[in-house]
This record gives sequence, C-alpha cells and structure tokens, in this order.
Amino acid sequence: MLTVTSIFSTVINNYEVDRVLIDWFSYLIIIASGIIFTIVLQIFTLEKIKPAMHIVFIVFYLLILLVVCYFTGKTNAPYVLLVLTAIQYFLQAGINELFIFHDKFTADCETFEGKELEQHLFHNNLSAIDLTEKIKGQQAIMFALSVVMFIVLVFGKLSEGHFTPLTTVLVAIFYISVLFCCFMLSIFKNDIFYAFLGFKNYISHGKKLVGAVLLIAAVSGGAAAVISSDTPLIKIKYVEEYKESKEKKPQIMSEMNYLNLPDFEPVNDDFYGKESKPSWIIDLIFELIKYAAIIALIGGALYFFIKPFFTRHFRVFWSEGRLFKFLRELWHDFIDFLKYIFAKSPDLSNKYSTVQSKKFHDTMMDFLKKTKRSKEKIEEIDRLTKHFMRLIDFGQSQGIKYTQTLAPAEYTALFKMSAANKAGLLFEKALYDKNTLSSEEEKEFIDNVNRVISEYQGNQE
Repeated sequence: MLTVTSIFSTVINNYEVDRVLIDWFSYLIIIASGIIFTIVLQIFTLEKIKPAMHIVFIVFYLLILLVVCYFTGKTNAPYVLLVLTAIQYFLQAGINELFIFHDKFTADCETFEGKELEQHLFHNNLSAIDLTEKIKGQQAIMFALSVVMFIVLVFGKLSEGHFTPLTTVLVAIFYISVLFCCFMLSIFKNDIFYAFLGFKNYISHGKKLVGAVLLIAAVSGGAAAVISSDTPLIKIKYVEEYKESKEKKPQIMSEMNYLNLPDFEPVNDDFYGKESKPSWIIDLIFELIKYAAIIALIGGALYFFIKPFFTRHFRVFWSEGRLFKFLRELWHDFIDFLKYIFAKSPDLSNKYSTVQSKKFHDTMMDFLKKTKRSKEKIEEIDRLTKHFMRLIDFGQSQGIKYTQTLAPAEYTALFKMSAANKAGLLFEKALYDKNTLSSEEEKEFIDNVNRVISEYQGNQE
C-alpha cells in the first residue's frame, strides 16, 4: 500500500495550486495502520470473532482517522487515506485468513505421522481442501496485483521518468514482498502435498531456504538493472504509440457529424387534468413508508455497530486484561523470533512454541474460563503454563508427543524421570486446587522443568 500511495502521489498532488493530498503524514498513517491491522486481526483470530466485526472495526477506525486528520490539520488527507486504509485492511484480512486455514490444517495433522497421517487425510481432507482453495485465491490476488502494478509502471509516469527515488525503492520492495508471498504460498502447498504422503517437518534448513529466495531476488534485480535503460525502467516503443492514440481521439470526435434532432416542448401538468393527480392520502402513506424505512435503516445500523460493545465477550475481554497479555506475549514472541533468526545454533528449549504446546495453552485457558477462578489463580496458571509449554516443545523435539487426551501428569510420565513426575504433579495441584501454590512450590516446579530439559539433553549426548 505504501507503493500505491507513492505512485498516486505523482498524479494526485499538484504543488502549483497547493493541492497536496499525499505527504509524509499519509505514509506514516499507512505504516501505523498496517501494524494496527496485523495486531487486531490476530486478536480477532484468537478470540474467534464473527466476520461481521470486520465491518464494525474498519468503520470505527476510519472515523477515528477522520478525527486525527482534523486535529492535526491534515484536512486533505482523508480523501485518499480512507480509501487506501479500507483496501489495506481487507487485503490483510485475506492473508490473515490464509494463516488461519493453515493453522487448522496443521492442527488437524499434528497427532499423526507416516501411514496414520495418510489414512487420516484420506478420510478427513476438508481442512486440506479449504486451505488449497484459499491458496489458489491468494495466488490469483498476488498475480493480479503484480500485473496491475506492471501496467501502471509501463503506461504511467514512470515511463516518462517522473517517479521519485522513494517510489522506485518502494516498487522494488513491493515486488520482493510479492516474491516472499509466493514463496510462502508454495511452502503451504508443499505442506499439503507431503502431508498426503505421510511426511511432516520436511524442511530442515529454513534459513538456507530464505537465503535462496533472497538470492533469486538479488539476481532478478541485478538482471533488470542491467537490461533496463538509463532513464526509464522499461523502454517499450508501444508506450509512445499508446499516448499518440490518446491524443488523436478528441480530434476524431470533433470531426464527427451529429444528427440534428427536433426540439420537444415539455408537457404541461394541465395536459393530464387535475383528476389524474394522486390524493393527499396516498402522498401521506408514501411519506410515512419513506421515513419508516429511513428510521429502520438508521436503527439497524446503530444496533449493528453499537451492540458488540455491550456483549459479555467484550466485557470479559477487557476485565481479564487479555489485550495487555496478548501484547506481552507478542513482544516475547518477537524477541524469540529474533533470537532464532540470528542464533547460529538455536536452543531447542527456548525455540518457537509448537502447535501442541499452543493447544495445551488454549486448553488451560478454556478450563479457567469454565471454572471461573480468581484473578490470582489465572495469573498463576498463566505463568506455570508457559514453563509447561517449554517442556512440551522440548518433548516434541525428542519425539515425546503431547496429545489433548493426556493429563499433565500423564504426559510428564512419558519422560520416565522423577523430576518430570514432580513437575506434572505440581502443575495438576495448581490447576485443580483453588488455592495458589506457595512460592517454594512454584520455584520447585520451574526447577524441575529446567532439570528435565538439561538432564535429558545430557543423557542423549
């Protein structure tokens, strides 16, 4: 969307008459909106919000944007920003929905492997079909965006050399982003293909794969820089022919001979007679119907947009502080992501959460909602769950799989270690007991989890 904004700025802005609709403020809003939309869509996914809430959110967001533009003095910005941000939100919603379908497919296949996975997908392939259809839709969108952008670049002002260096950089970033999106879609397609063959986790060198994509982008960009001319990015002869044909059209139209039609005089109302006019009763009925329809539409719109703020789900979301918990987890995940990307040999005990550990976390949160525990109890289980998720992640890397049918103590028994058994019993005590654990017991639980990971790794070596 930044690229589109930069391209249209050369057409929309007119500095001679001081008509500037796109400036630094527009770029800032587009960047901030992208971050906000990503967070909101993830929250909608976790909270399982209805699709209609997308309309409610974007309407209120655009209203807030209007208020911000008014108080900052950017009264010209909304003419462009309202359209761009609305399009940006629904494009991001489509991509986010793709990840939702992929997560469902991954969760559906997580507990199976080999022949069992083949047989499971043979009889239960709805998640794979839904993901495939979503991938096809996103591939069509990516192709359409690339072609439209290419047409704009060839027939637009870039062919005349009027684009700024910022626009040129954003165009390059746009096509690199499209390349990575296509790379992601191909990975998702391969997930489906290999899953039907019974294979999972077939990518062993993710960093090298990303490096290969960057190398392809660099080679493609280098080839384009060598082949292209010094002034235009793409020098094609039919661009000039296209412009000449546009200039000739008005001359052709002006030379056409138009048919002279006779003049018709308007018919006077008296022509039909006074008796043909509708009575005042019919006029009153139509007026009542019109205003009733207007009131009904306004009332329905108000009900649609205001009702979500008075639901129980909305009250629970804010009373439990789920937004701040989500932001904290998002920040921790971002730090873990950076550690994983830049670490030469990532620590298995601190790597990304697997689907199984996330399932465990969701199960614990659902249990707490049903049992209506105290705020202190919820915070305690949240702390202990994060450490237990580390144990599940480590177990996954060692071939000890967690399933939702296993109780915490039953899962830790699979490690066949006393420290693991103690950790499982302490977690179940914290889960089922209404009273919180003592500080010594919570410390003992954490120490046992760390001991299991360290001792198990030492035994494997």
